[in-house]
Amino acid sequence: MRLLLAIHNAYTDHTSGAAHSMRILMQWLAQAGHDVRVLSTARFDAKAPSKLAQHLADHEISAKRHPPSKGFLRMARRPSNLGPGRATFEFVFRGVPVTMLATSAPPNTPADRFETDQFLFLLDHELRNFRPDVLLTYGGHPVLQEVKRRATEAGALVVFSLRNRGYEDRRYFQHVDSVFTTSPFLSRYYREQIGLVSEGIESPIDWDEVEAPDDMRRFVTFVNPSPAKGSYVFARLAEMLGSARPDIPMLVIQSATSAAGLNGIPGLDFTKYPHIMAAPATPRPADFFALTRILLAPSTVNESFGRVSAEALINGIPPIVSERGGLPETVGGGGIVVPLPAHITPETRDLPAAEDVRPWFDVVCALWDDAEYYRAASARARAEAVARYDEAVMRRRYLDYFESVDGREPLFDG
Repeated sequence: MRLLLAIHNAYTDHTSGAAHSMRILMQWLAQAGHDVRVLSTARFDAKAPSKLAQHLADHEISAKRHPPSKGFLRMARRPSNLGPGRATFEFVFRGVPVTMLATSAPPNTPADRFETDQFLFLLDHELRNFRPDVLLTYGGHPVLQEVKRRATEAGALVVFSLRNRGYEDRRYFQHVDSVFTTSPFLSRYYREQIGLVSEGIESPIDWDEVEAPDDMRRFVTFVNPSPAKGSYVFARLAEMLGSARPDIPMLVIQSATSAAGLNGIPGLDFTKYPHIMAAPATPRPADFFALTRILLAPSTVNESFGRVSAEALINGIPPIVSERGGLPETVGGGGIVVPLPAHITPETRDLPAAEDVRPWFDVVCALWDDAEYYRAASARARAEAVARYDEAVMRRRYLDYFESVDGREPLFDG
């Protein structure tokens, strides 16, 4: 099978969970003997690097820089102030050939539309020369509708990866032959909402990136300090532990947002609690799992899939998760589900009362103080990971899915 991944995001974005999942998936398909290629832009979820070439070099990627194609310049109708077009970078990342367009323009500007034209020109080149059997994409950028249309016109089957809510309009699925989501939970959601028939497969996980030694696990860890991920719940819990149990150290791992945002929550001063530490995002989850004894995931949103919680299971780290969305399904019998009160929502900007967070406090203290209870929870976590997320099992599920895509199954009920 020849497969082209065409995305309007940076393939090498290490702050993006979607890009991370796609890198693993492309590697698995390539290692299984399929011919895969990637066409991407250089749009990052967080702040884009000032120099794309340096970003690639920092990740030990040797890339060739190419000026805009003369063919594109001949056909392009560009405003005179936009220059000659954007450079492209070609490289091979972990066995997968990648073409990345150095996009940088703000959305919905003449420069953005010019970069879109260049991206589509590169897509047409791949469709003519690579002739993919399958085109894979994800996201809601308007250019992707045209990407799917052109791929269909070129005779490729189009597979859409659905990673979250927000696509409840059937028009997103024009020129789509098959859909896979990041979890059975999300597939059920879309089937109930719009009748979409999709394959729910948990996001791929590279165990080499995740597994960490266990000799330095000292912290209760919270990843991505944002309201949606439960930063207000964490803030109250951290304040309670800081007052009553300063012996329990806590670690905040930044993601696309800043851990410094916790200090902006009214009524709390984390400088009073030296047991709370912050660390920047890391390309390898193993770097912070090596320091993690307990993982907190007090999400207030209906999570599609709790990737970090699944990664904790792999390390035998008990994850404490909320009941929202697919989190209970993600951890199965390997995690501890602690419901949040219904009045705590993603829009809540009031600090929860202590009684709202008391169940979380009690579970953290029990895991910390009772060695036998912790050992049993750790063993359940690892057993769940082996049963559910073993790499050989996940690879086979994805390979079976892609090898069965034929465009003949109906995409919607009714």
